[in-house]
Amino acid sequence: MRHFNLYAFLAMLMLASMLPASAQVFYKVEGNGLEHPSYLFGTHHLAPADFTDRFKSLPQAIEQAQAVVGEVDMTIDPMQLQMRMAPYMQAPADSTLSRLLSAEEFAVLNEKFKPLSPMPGLDLTMLDGMRPMVATTMVSLTLIQKSMPGFNPAEQLDTKFQNVFSAAGKKVIPLETPEEQAALLYDFTPITKQLEALRETLDDTSRVEQMAQKLNKAYLEQNLDVMMHLSDEEETDPAFLQAMLNLRNHKWMQAIPDIMRAQPAMIVVGALHLAGPDGLVAQLKEAGYTVTPVDFD
Repeated sequence: MRHFNLYAFLAMLMLASMLPASAQVFYKVEGNGLEHPSYLFGTHHLAPADFTDRFKSLPQAIEQAQAVVGEVDMTIDPMQLQMRMAPYMQAPADSTLSRLLSAEEFAVLNEKFKPLSPMPGLDLTMLDGMRPMVATTMVSLTLIQKSMPGFNPAEQLDTKFQNVFSAAGKKVIPLETPEEQAALLYDFTPITKQLEALRETLDDTSRVEQMAQKLNKAYLEQNLDVMMHLSDEEETDPAFLQAMLNLRNHKWMQAIPDIMRAQPAMIVVGALHLAGPDGLVAQLKEAGYTVTPVDFD
């Protein structure tokens, strides 16, 4: 299993279904008893923060919305967020890297990891008690920053939206808790498969760089079809795909209609949560809402 995990930082987006290449990332949601329209915006964690400037009608939509709805509350203090997610990053005592690997392989992987460590002096011995996905994510971020010099992990679109609403005194409404997301990211996939993904990442670093560039290009072109194809190539575990996207979409749809009825909202989630027959766009239409794409103005 190839596991290109950027969503742990908040997240990779994965799905195997198809969309036409004209798919959008920004939608207006009306009808079905709503007094005021709400909006749906799909994000990508590698996109530059100024991507939203292309949508000239977006500031007005943000002004009209009284709440922003996100996957998790990114306005939480970063230290608190890390503490809440940390237990899910820890490996069971009998499944640490040093127990899963021979001393020889541990040493080999460590030598490959050290030049890709996010900070000087950090190596696998210090991550021994963590799940392999933690190390894979660190390596992926280092490689992405190398291949995309303008990428700043502190300036994600999800966080940007939430900070704008929070600064205006408007509500930030999370669809899930940090614990729920961490459990999916770090605890859903068996540790043996996580270890396989770490090996693959360290053995073929160019693949990660190329994949990041292709995904970002597709997102900036609003081509969710390409994004889904690329993601499907990287994740071959149907159960993980189902849990990562479809099941979460259906769970979120239990809350989103009530949120939109209570106040006009800006719903901001990963772009591929919008896509496909189980995506939010299709489910909102099926529920009786009029969902209209908003292109660059």
